Amino acid sequence: MYQVKDIMTDRTVVVGPETMIDEAIDLLLDHRISGLPVVDDEGLLLGVITEIDVIDLVYEADIEGSLVSDYMTRDARSLDVEASLDDAATIFSTNTIRRIPIVRDGRLVGIVSRRDLIRFVREVRKQATAR
Repeated sequence: MYQVKDIMTDRTVVVGPETMIDEAIDLLLDHRISGLPVVDDEGLLLGVITEIDVIDLVYEADIEGSLVSDYMTRDARSLDVEASLDDAATIFSTNTIRRIPIVRDGRLVGIVSRRDLIRFVREVRKQATAR
């Protein structure tokens, strides 16, 4: 059985809770990603800041000096590094999230996106038809 560790990206762009919101927005845009894990100095996952969180800033009058911790989603879904791809597929198919932080003992070790899972499905199907 395949696990999330088999397809996760282990070089993940992250921010800390004290990161300025403007810097997080720049990272989202510059890296063309939909969300950033928020971690503490020891790599413990604290939450995520997503495009949706940023879109909600449209309603804020003044965000100058605002921190990621002011807007991040604290109860972010995550999976253990040993979780199955079925677990990831279930989360993606029943939620609107685009990325799942992958943790080991609460520390971020990677991330799996919907696109990672789709890419994996394509490769498995190519291998199956090549036989």
